[in-house]
Amino acid sequence: RIKAEKDAKMLETLMLEQKSKQEKWMEEHRMLTEETLEKRIAEEKSKIDATLADAKAKEEARLAEEQKRLVDAQLEQRLAEMRILEIEADRIRAEKEAERLEQRFSEEKSALSAKLSEAERARSDDETRLVEEKTKVAALISEAEMKLTMQLEKFEEERLKISKEKEAAAAERAEAQRKAEEADAARIKAEKDAKMLEIMLSEQKLKQEKWMEEQKLLSKETLEKRIAEEKSKIDAVLAEAKAREEARLAEEQKRLVEVQLEQRLAAEKSKLDAEIAAVEEKIRRELELLESRKSVKEEAAKAVEEEAENENEEELDISPPATAPPLEEEELALPDEALGSIEDLPKLSSTTSDVLTADVEALELISMCQADFDSTYSTDVSSSAESCLLPTDYPFVSLLRDSSPYIVNHRHSTIVYHIPGDLISDGEKFNSVMDDIALTWLFGMKIVLCVGCRTQVSQRLNKLEGKPTKLKSGVRITTDTALRVLEEEAGFGRFEVERQLNRCLRSKGANCNVVSGCFITAKKYGVVDGVDYQYTGYPKTLQTDRINRFISRGDVVLLTPLGFTEDGEALNIKSEQLAGFTAGALKASKVVYFSTKPLVMRGSNNSRDANANQRIQMIQRSNALQILSHHGLKIHGKTGFPHWSSPTAAARTPKVQSYLLKMGWATDALDKGVERAHIIACDDGALLEELFTARRGYGTCISQDDYEAPHPEDQNDDLLMDDVGAGVIGW
Repeated sequence: RIKAEKDAKMLETLMLEQKSKQEKWMEEHRMLTEETLEKRIAEEKSKIDATLADAKAKEEARLAEEQKRLVDAQLEQRLAEMRILEIEADRIRAEKEAERLEQRFSEEKSALSAKLSEAERARSDDETRLVEEKTKVAALISEAEMKLTMQLEKFEEERLKISKEKEAAAAERAEAQRKAEEADAARIKAEKDAKMLEIMLSEQKLKQEKWMEEQKLLSKETLEKRIAEEKSKIDAVLAEAKAREEARLAEEQKRLVEVQLEQRLAAEKSKLDAEIAAVEEKIRRELELLESRKSVKEEAAKAVEEEAENENEEELDISPPATAPPLEEEELALPDEALGSIEDLPKLSSTTSDVLTADVEALELISMCQADFDSTYSTDVSSSAESCLLPTDYPFVSLLRDSSPYIVNHRHSTIVYHIPGDLISDGEKFNSVMDDIALTWLFGMKIVLCVGCRTQVSQRLNKLEGKPTKLKSGVRITTDTALRVLEEEAGFGRFEVERQLNRCLRSKGANCNVVSGCFITAKKYGVVDGVDYQYTGYPKTLQTDRINRFISRGDVVLLTPLGFTEDGEALNIKSEQLAGFTAGALKASKVVYFSTKPLVMRGSNNSRDANANQRIQMIQRSNALQILSHHGLKIHGKTGFPHWSSPTAAARTPKVQSYLLKMGWATDALDKGVERAHIIACDDGALLEELFTARRGYGTCISQDDYEAPHPEDQNDDLLMDDVGAGVIGW
């Protein structure tokens, strides 16, 4: 037995060594394969880049030549317009036509310049070359202007030929513009194909790395499983045979991995070579097509020049034509090559625009001023020609930047919202609150909703009993009739919350499930201070595992103020207490209480107090306990029952009593591990400003004493006193 144990230990050591060698070999082999693949990819990419650079250089040279020709035609057109001003009244129509053609040419040239600028930004390494080309074009323009000035007298003698030359120049300009657009489309397509190829190469590399990792894990798992099986059958007789078997398996696994890797590399290489060849062939065809179009254009230009020379001595009619002759169907037809290139262009989703409904001739292009981020914004654009047509105030940008720490901090955190019954009755506020809750879900927060229906139950009971219902210590005494009404109104409240949440999410292009069920086990209060609360109870346990599973997959969990005993008996649970208990059980980041009649705290009128006449938005747990103790309220740690002992005059009013009860259950939630509790108003956007801004809340925030805020300005330093005495806190 001792020998067997010794052999087993030795075998275990050998197996561990073999395993480490196997892992080391796999890692070296993987690194070698990655280096080889990266080297091949880099070589192929360099070849493609060289081909694209050559094609782009040729294309840019051709574009420069085309741009020079366009500039020459534009200068000729301007000179023709200057001469036409001296012609008789019957040529006014021709002058307007020339101006319209010039404006159209300027727009088309601006569009072409915008496309070229976009290509320059996409290829930063060609920026210097394009700047030089622009400089050359500017020099050519200056030289052309000097030549035109010197030939002004010569153009005076050839005034009768202006009309013919203008039409020929317009036709040539339109043809050149069309060819330039086709060339630009072909260049953009070539760049797009190159980017797609780069993306495919990167995806292929990621797939290769993923496959290697899977193979490594598969080999490791298979080897560990085989070792575990063999280890259970270890004995002295089979020790040597087991070692040989493991060595053989490792060798077979090694050969299998090598064969699979070689097959995968060969397949991927052949696929990559085919794609590269297809791209190169496409680029070659595009270049041939561009060369053929260029030769056709040069021949057409020569033909126009010859025709102009032959008609130099003839007397021309310069009166504008009555109507332009309709184009024949053959003239409108495009060559098959041009149609093929047009089909390859990306399809636009829509060609409609509000601008197209305006008068095209009345449109004008003006400079767009740079927006400066200040508060001065004027909508009057008629005061001067340089008025800015853009708003100069961007508060959204600064707000979004300031909110980014909160968005990051709240993402994937759990938050419990308490929705009171009187909020459901207020349609406008209810809609806005549900919109804000849906937005927090879109930000990635895990949401649990606790829905109350106290207002609806009280209204129903008032009608049934003919007298207003009373609450003892802020807690309802639930009779059989009240329990029946509560069950009905709880179902109505759940339906309304689900309906509004579904509406809000669908309006934002999202959707989620709302889950509700028997998550709560409750227990009766029984007789407290001589009062039998009958079917009123408190939450005892919560199925946190089920709730966490639902909210982790993006569902919203909805809880109603109904709990069930272990015997299946329904009990009424105060919804505010349920929200605090749920937040504590789930270790939520926040619990938020909405209030339709909100209150805020402020300092006293004592000028010596640091908080004199100041609004107090943020307090710590210790301050909240002092405030509750001052007003005579204490929450029972186990049952959550509110005990009042000598309440102050302010605490006897319904609004202040409701506020203090929320603060008490919020403090109880903090004792159970919740980071922060909020008591906020139901105003439009109040929730968003409370959660995602600093110092702009809509209520009271209570946090742990040692809470570390996500924003430097969001610290709990509003309440600076050690003792909360009478008159320090006002409402």
